Amino acid sequence: MLAEKKAEKVAAALAKVSKSLVKDGVIPDVVPETLDFKPAFELSVKFPSGKKAALGKELPATACLSAPTVTWPADPESYYTVMMVDPDVPNRDKPSQGEYRHWVVSNILGDNVEKGEDLTLYEEPQPPQGSGLHRYVFLLYKQKGRLDLPVFEGKRTHWGGHRWAKSKAMQLEGVTFFQCQEK
Repeated sequence: MLAEKKAEKVAAALAKVSKSLVKDGVIPDVVPETLDFKPAFELSVKFPSGKKAALGKELPATACLSAPTVTWPADPESYYTVMMVDPDVPNRDKPSQGEYRHWVVSNILGDNVEKGEDLTLYEEPQPPQGSGLHRYVFLLYKQKGRLDLPVFEGKRTHWGGHRWAKSKAMQLEGVTFFQCQEK
């Protein structure tokens, strides 16, 4: 009976994640609808300020100055990639600069992000004043194994995180996001 209640609670939490991803447009703006993504667990993202990124919660940019701690129920023998993107550049109504790449860490063994390889160093949210809410989306991908990946250089705009991960045969495992704006 206790296990059944716990399973119901987990299922309800995951349904809430899915609903939020659709309600705030993460699906389809970042995660394609055709993927039919259903989260298997909640991705936990906590900044050194103590603030958590969760289901579109609005956070001040000052709370997100340093890379967060990202945790999930990882297979300790598997490799993962974590990324943070902003699909709303320069604003959500007209994202003419496409997806902005804020952070990419690959070849993470288990959930030890600090031991992964930084392909793009963390850059804090900097939404332009008056541009409205920006969604900052964390994507977790499971890799088929350790990958030989180059460090990203050059511009961070017009990036397609999901497209890139798919080209490397990665499987989307978890998604969460927060929102931020400069008033």
